[in-house]
Amino acid sequence: MTENKDLEAEIHPLKNEEVRTQDSNEAPDKPKETKSKKLTKFGQLSQWRTAAFFLVLFLCLIVVFAFSFIIPCPVRPSSQRAWIRTFENAVTYPFLTLWDANKDKVADVMFVFKDSNNTNNGSCVYEEGLSIPCAHLTLLSGTNGSLLWKRAIAEDIQHVQCGVQNLSGTKSSGCLVIGIPHYLTAISSSGETLWRLNTSLAADLSVIGPALVLPDLDGDEIGDLLLFFVPDDQGTSVNKLIFLLISGKSGDPIGQKVYHNITKGLMPSSPLIHITNTGAYYILFIQGNVQGVALKDIYAQATGLPLLTSKLNPILKKSDPEWEKKTDTMSGMVEVYRSKTTKYLQQVQVPGKKAGKLLISTNDAVELLDGQSLQTYWYHNLSQIQGVPLPGYFNMDGVFDFLIEDLIEKDKKKVTIVDGKSGKILWEEELIYRENCPKPSSVNTISRSIFLFWGELPTQSNVSLLESFSEKSHNLYMVHPSHPNVILELKNSTENVVASTTALFEQSRHAGSVLLLGQPLGSKPGLLKIIKQKLKDLIYLSRVRRLKKGHDDFGDDELREYFHRMRYSS
Repeated sequence: MTENKDLEAEIHPLKNEEVRTQDSNEAPDKPKETKSKKLTKFGQLSQWRTAAFFLVLFLCLIVVFAFSFIIPCPVRPSSQRAWIRTFENAVTYPFLTLWDANKDKVADVMFVFKDSNNTNNGSCVYEEGLSIPCAHLTLLSGTNGSLLWKRAIAEDIQHVQCGVQNLSGTKSSGCLVIGIPHYLTAISSSGETLWRLNTSLAADLSVIGPALVLPDLDGDEIGDLLLFFVPDDQGTSVNKLIFLLISGKSGDPIGQKVYHNITKGLMPSSPLIHITNTGAYYILFIQGNVQGVALKDIYAQATGLPLLTSKLNPILKKSDPEWEKKTDTMSGMVEVYRSKTTKYLQQVQVPGKKAGKLLISTNDAVELLDGQSLQTYWYHNLSQIQGVPLPGYFNMDGVFDFLIEDLIEKDKKKVTIVDGKSGKILWEEELIYRENCPKPSSVNTISRSIFLFWGELPTQSNVSLLESFSEKSHNLYMVHPSHPNVILELKNSTENVVASTTALFEQSRHAGSVLLLGQPLGSKPGLLKIIKQKLKDLIYLSRVRRLKKGHDDFGDDELREYFHRMRYSS
C-alpha cells in the first residue's frame, strides 16, 4: 500500500502539501533510501523520454530541410508571351484546337496542313500506308511553339477530336481522326497509332459528323464510341442512316450495324448525346428536323441482347416514360424539334438537371428548349445566322448568354449577345462582313466573360470605299460587359486568317490568342504561320473604339489598364 502511494506521488508531482503530509504520516517508518532510489529510476525514465522527443524533432527538421532545399521541386515550364512558327509551301485546313498533350499544364496547339515537300510526303506511304499527298496532324508546344510531333493522316479529313480520356486504355487522353469515306484512327498523346477502324466494316459507306464518346458498353471499363454513316450510293428513293458502335479499347465493332430510314437529300449532322432527367440516354441529330433515338434501342439492335439481361450496362436499362410517349412506334424516332432549316444543335448544362436545355438554331431564328419537356423558354428572330452561337457570361446571373452573328445585308453582319434567361438583347453592334471570317471565342473572367469576334467596324472612309475595297482586312475585337460601350481592336491583319481561337493556356493564369495564317485548301501553296500571343499583351497594344460618345468618362489608357488587370478563370 505504501509503495503504491509513493508511485502515485511521482506521477502527480503537483499534489498539494496537505495530501503529501498525509501520505508521509501514513508511512513514518519508510526508509528514505528506498524512496530516493525510486525517484532516481523515474528521473532516468523521464530523461529518456525527453531525449526521444528531441531526436524525433531533429529527424523531422532534417526531412523538412531536405524537401525544402536539397530535393529540387518540379520545374514549371516557362510559357513564352509570344511565339511564331512557319511552314513553307503549304496549304492548311480550317482546323485549330488546344490540348495539353504533354501534361505540362500548358495547352498545346494542334492543326492540320499539307505541304509539297517530297521528304515529308514520304511518311504518307512508308509510315501510314496512305496515298500521296496526305495531310499532317501537327502538335506544337504551347510554351514556346516547338514541334512536339507530326504524323501523316488521311487527306480528306472531317474531324479531329482531341482530349478523349482513357482512349484504348491509356492513362492519358488521345485523339480521334475521322475522314472520308470511312477513315477512323485513334492516336495517343505522343502521336502514336492506338488502333484503326477496319475499312471492311464500312465498305461503300461514308462517315458523317464527329464520333460520340459513350460510357462503357461492353464491360471493359473503357468508354466506347458511336459512329454515323450514310451509303455512298445516294440514288435510292430513301436514304439510310447507319449507326455503328465501336469499342474504345480496340476499335472493333460492338455488334452489327443498325439502320434507320431518313428523308432523302437531307444529310444528318450535329449528333450529340442527350441524357433525360431519369438518366435515359438518347442520341440526337439534325435531319431537317431534330430527331432522337434511344441508345438502348441502338444497342439492342446491334447486339441482339434483350434489354433485361443481367450483363447489360445499367445505363442502358434506364428509360424515360415521358420520352417514350413521344417515340414513333414505326421508326423508333423521337421528334425533338420540327423545322426544315435547322442548322445547329447545342446542349446547355443546368446544375441539378441532367436534361439541361437545348439551343436550336435555324437559318432565321434561335430557340431555347427545356431538355426534358421540350417546351420553349424563348425565341429570337434573325435574318441569316452565321455560325454556331457562342456561350459566355455577359451578366452576373450565372446563366449562359449567347453571342450570335447574323448576316443582315450582303456586306454587313450584326453581332448580338442574347440573355440566356429571357432571350432579350443585352448588346449588339453592326460590322462589315467578310467571307470565311474566323469563329468568335470567349474567355471567362472571375465573374463574367470576355467576348472576341472578327469583322470591321464601319467608318466614314470604309463605308464609302466598300465596293472598291479589294484588300481584305481582318480585325479582332474584344468586348466586356463592364464597359459595353467600348470595343478594343486587338488585331488588324490583311493576311488571310484561316482559323483563330482565344482561350486559357494555363488555368486561371494565362489567356492567349492563336492565329492560323496562310493558304486554305484548294489554293496555291504558300507560307503558313501559327502565331501565339498573350491576351494581356494584345490588350495593352490595342486600339480603343468607342461605340457611343459621352457614355464613358475613362481615358483610353485607363481602359486598357483596366482590361489588362483582369484575372481569368477556368
